[in-house]
Amino acid sequence: MVNIQKVRDVMMSNFTKVDGVMKVSDALNMMREKKINALLVEPRDENDVYGIMTLKDIARKVIGQSRKLHESHVYEIMSKPVLSINSDMPIPYAARFLTNFNVSYAMVIESNEVTGMVSLNGMVSGWKD
Repeated sequence: MVNIQKVRDVMMSNFTKVDGVMKVSDALNMMREKKINALLVEPRDENDVYGIMTLKDIARKVIGQSRKLHESHVYEIMSKPVLSINSDMPIPYAARFLTNFNVSYAMVIESNEVTGMVSLNGMVSGWKD
């Protein structure tokens, strides 16, 4: 029997959630300190959904548009909604899922709770052939 790698095997369980009103400059400092490339943005209320802000968002939507990091808020540049993947999903399907939507990250769900984040980089780095 073949042991199929699952999303839970390569997910980042040390992900960080932030409030969308946070300044991009503060978020970037947090990302540098924690050595992470993406932040999960908390829903505002029970009718809202999670967002995500990545280094690519900062590069394209702040730096690339000559905006100031300390004058921009996370909610202005984040992507929303975030794709979610079940922790039991086999990595090949998860990789296809993310690439079909042309995104690099998804939040990982287990028992209706966000338990981590997964990236295409993490899938490739953690892949055992």
